[in-house]
Amino acid sequence: MNRRNILLALAGLPFAPPALAALPWAARFLGGGFDGESYVAGLYVQIDKGWKTYWRNPGDAGIPPTITATADNFASLTVDFPLPKRFVDAGGEALGYHDEVLFPLHLKPKDPSKPMSVHFSSFFGVCQQVCTPAKFEAMLSFTPKDAPSTEAGLISKWQARVPSGSTFASSAQVNDSFLVIKINQPCNDIFVEGPDRYYFRAPDFAREAGKAFFKIDGLKNPDDLHGVELRLTADANGQGLEQRITLA
Repeated sequence: MNRRNILLALAGLPFAPPALAALPWAARFLGGGFDGESYVAGLYVQIDKGWKTYWRNPGDAGIPPTITATADNFASLTVDFPLPKRFVDAGGEALGYHDEVLFPLHLKPKDPSKPMSVHFSSFFGVCQQVCTPAKFEAMLSFTPKDAPSTEAGLISKWQARVPSGSTFASSAQVNDSFLVIKINQPCNDIFVEGPDRYYFRAPDFAREAGKAFFKIDGLKNPDDLHGVELRLTADANGQGLEQRITLA
């Protein structure tokens, strides 16, 4: 059983907080005020040196974080993901974060004029040579008259790291077992999300100018990807860009 399957199995176990001294991570849910439509919050995770946690697409060796919210007067939760980094080690290729990360949260109430008491629950993997499954829960109360909290600045800082919409790619097609994307600006890295049964490895920018080549794990017939929409996230010198593109 790989690390992701082990952690997913552990996610279903009852929550029992371990001894704090043994944890390679610390987590907090933060409240950031009301923006007129939604309550703003965040899950802030600090990670010991040498450890990492994961993005929504964790790569081939990790597990994505899950964050849920339950409350009266609750309509929906949106979770934003800051631009990740790519890690390659003996366990495989992973996409995520080291040191710290904050996932901005936007909670839309059914009635914006009424307060909310929210129960947050999260599950995420924290890995070094071994992986530690992490569960963290908390209660926060929100009212529409709340002034921005002292934590709002930290949430805004990480919200600025969430990729924004762009058109950095002009075309995408599959040649043999490679995805080929034509790009119109320099990128340090590009993370590709498509059907779960495929994994798109790190891009090769050196093969041909203005293009990025991605080896596709799990692909048997290139025609299977014809017309499929991909979600692309680019690291353009530290700026996060996001685009959806359909394979020719």
